[in-house]
Amino acid sequence: MATPEQIANIIESLHTIPEESASRVPVLLELLVEEGHDRHEDVVFELGLIGDSRAVPAIAKAVNIPFAVLVQWGNLHEFQRKCAYALARIGTSESKAVLEDMARSSDAKIRKYGKEGLSHWPMPFKAR
Repeated sequence: MATPEQIANIIESLHTIPEESASRVPVLLELLVEEGHDRHEDVVFELGLIGDSRAVPAIAKAVNIPFAVLVQWGNLHEFQRKCAYALARIGTSESKAVLEDMARSSDAKIRKYGKEGLSHWPMPFKAR
């Protein structure tokens, strides 16, 4: 687990990389699975926008982590749903397999979001 100072440095490094650039992916992946910040929803949303398949293992892990800040604020389920949509947007066979695993989860919310993500997989990218 990263220290608060390390988390701050990771977040600060994002400011030097253009938004929605694939070069942000390694930094976003590091941030996604760390406690100690309140940006999990933003991070997974951006990973979905970028659509990089490197994000799939980290999203698969993160969807099952009850991050304290998300639990405290009552946003855990919204985060899990965003994970499903990010996986649908990535649109690879690996992301589909994670959605299928989610759809078989013993957690009713994760199961629901996995099925929802599968209903949108693959989600086409629409440029702004």
